[in-house]
Amino acid sequence: MGFLGLGIMLLLVGILLIMLVTRMTARNLKLTALAFIFILAATAVIIFAIAGRYGLAAPAGALALWGMRAYLLARQIRATAPPAQPGKQAMSRAEALDILGLEEGASADEIETAYKALIVKNHPDQGGTDWLAARLNEARDILLGD
Repeated sequence: MGFLGLGIMLLLVGILLIMLVTRMTARNLKLTALAFIFILAATAVIIFAIAGRYGLAAPAGALALWGMRAYLLARQIRATAPPAQPGKQAMSRAEALDILGLEEGASADEIETAYKALIVKNHPDQGGTDWLAARLNEARDILLGD
């Protein structure tokens, strides 16, 4: 009777996991899979080390390190990716002023000076990103009415 109860419980857990996985985005699913690989490999390292199976613990440790590094790299890429813009709405004047660090009523010379200072620091050739340079260009164009 105990195996029947265990089987029913495993079936319910499986159904709940399937429901959870179907609601996850692809990116979150990848991060979860990498975290699961790390946890599984780290557990194997501990078990093999306790059992004295050091020859098996070493490859499991390498897998755990790979899983951890892949997970951290995926999180870093996710954190630095520009936000998705499904319909790409036009930038507002207030947003353009905020990007260039200006206030309402700024003259064309002030706009150009702020733009030049920021684009020099954030140009892709100087270690900036294409996305940020494009945002600076768009902000300047909106404020100057080009």
